[in-house]
This record gives sequence, C-alpha cells and structure tokens, in this order.
Amino acid sequence: MEGQFDSHGREVRNIFRACAALFFVTAGVSPAVGADRVCAPGESETTVMVVRHAEKTCRSCDELSEAGLARAQALPAAVRTIADKLDAVYHSDTKRTKQTVAHLDPKPPTEYARNNEEGKIAAEILENHCGGSALAAGHSTTTLLFLKALGVPPGQIDLDSWFPTKLPSGVREIYHEDYDNLFVVKVCGPCDQRGRRILMHRNYGTITPNSE
Repeated sequence: MEGQFDSHGREVRNIFRACAALFFVTAGVSPAVGADRVCAPGESETTVMVVRHAEKTCRSCDELSEAGLARAQALPAAVRTIADKLDAVYHSDTKRTKQTVAHLDPKPPTEYARNNEEGKIAAEILENHCGGSALAAGHSTTTLLFLKALGVPPGQIDLDSWFPTKLPSGVREIYHEDYDNLFVVKVCGPCDQRGRRILMHRNYGTITPNSE
C-alpha cells in the first residue's frame, strides 16, 4: 500500500532543500562541489552513498524501464562529484537494484538480502571501508534503514520531506514515484560511535515529478 504525498508535501520538501543548501554554504560545506572534503583537516573522512533503485517498468515488476536505465547511466557521473572512486558497491537481491548500479565500478558488486541485511552491510562498510567510499542501492522502504544503521542522528533526517509515506506497519518510505534521491553520509573521524555523521541530500538524473 502506497502512502499519499500531495503538492503541499512537495512544497515543504522544496523549502527544506533550499534551507539545507543554505546551511551547507554558511557552514562552509558545499552540497554541489565534487570530491571536496567535508570533515576537518586531519580527520579521516568516510563517504557512504545510499540510493533507491531507479524507475521500474511497472509497480510489481523487477526490471528497470527506459527512464530507469537512463537514470542508472547517470549515476556514475553523480558519484564522481562526491568521491574520486568507490571502494565497494552493494545492491539488494533484486534485478532492479543490480541494474541501477550496473555502470559503477568496482565490479562485481556485492549482493545482500533485502529487508534482512541492511544493518549488516552498513556495519561492513564502516568496518572494511573506513576512510574510503562505498555505495549501497536499496528500496523505498530500506533507504531509511541504511541511514539509521550508518549512525545518522535522527535530527539530521527530515522524515516528512524525504520519507513522506508510511505503511500500515509504521515503516516510513520514499514516495513511490520519487527516484532521484542520492543520500550522502560523511563520517568524520573514527567509524565507530565517536565519529561525527553529516548527512547530505542531492538529486541525480532527471528530476522525478513528485520532487519538483
């Protein structure tokens, strides 16, 4: 069951995005400049990117549409503006996430079990790729799981803007037609609980209708 996300919700999210961009500028952190460092000089910096799979051919399908394939082709360019290279790429055990990361290196990516191993993968990234960069492709309901598992403080996650719908189970998710989100988690310093987390949000590829 998909939740509802009306025009008012889109307006709120756009206002939040504008405020977030202003924050990054005033804080000396650019949300749009390439592989520039975010952490303080001398601090180790770990970059973890989290995306939802791209557009599907139908709601119940497990294959990307033409629009989704085009978005997958746009992902490497977006990644290069954030990190010089990726040390690891992960996708869930679905064809749509595998297709979404098909143009990324290194190959082959690592597959994980959807709805079961997001926490494990987040821990593996922080343990094995501390000081490096990695990307994980998931789903509308698991992107938030990744952000939480990576240790992003709840106050940095705008649920109503980025995860506006709620399933009967209470799980928050990205709006069904929203595919252009690219979440960037920067871990400054140690990759354990002592490290500072900075969450940044970007859009990549064609802007989807409900994120305008």
